[in-house]
Amino acid sequence: MSTLSPIEQKKSNFEYIVYKLNDLKNEFQIQDDSIFTKLRLQKLLFLVSTINATSDDKGLLKTFDNFYALPYGPVESDIYNLMNNDDFDNIEFNGNQCNLSKLNENTFNSLDNEYKDLVNDSIEKLKEKGVIKEYLEMPVFDLVNITHQWTVWQVAMSIAKMLNSGSESMSTDDIINSSVKAY
Repeated sequence: MSTLSPIEQKKSNFEYIVYKLNDLKNEFQIQDDSIFTKLRLQKLLFLVSTINATSDDKGLLKTFDNFYALPYGPVESDIYNLMNNDDFDNIEFNGNQCNLSKLNENTFNSLDNEYKDLVNDSIEKLKEKGVIKEYLEMPVFDLVNITHQWTVWQVAMSIAKMLNSGSESMSTDDIINSSVKAY
């Protein structure tokens, strides 16, 4: 059982996802060292978190449970705030760019193996779909367009516009039950 607070757990779990995505970047021999921007990481977090989520097992959405619809797609609000405050232990943000020099395998020795399995299974599912390499290489606004296809985002943004707001909450149940899910 973890003694970390929920936000500390969320931070550590997010860093593990980024670590695994960076491994894929290296595996696919993607040379662009600046691909991990705040925007790309938010879109990838949404897609990784949702790929295996079901009504019976929310999977990664149990951890990443604070998504909002914003103009550039779904954003996990807690992670967004941590990014903007540069408040991670092993990832640094300079403006929109992400520095991963502190991440290594040993960083995650104490991370729950069940959680690692959830992440690994989700990333593997995206690999099986043949999309994860594309996600790492495509222009970031193509990723934005993918997340804009989700019905849950469209409905939430419509509500935000009606309320003259820039964002609207997206519950994990609404995300799971989105009638259109694009990957």
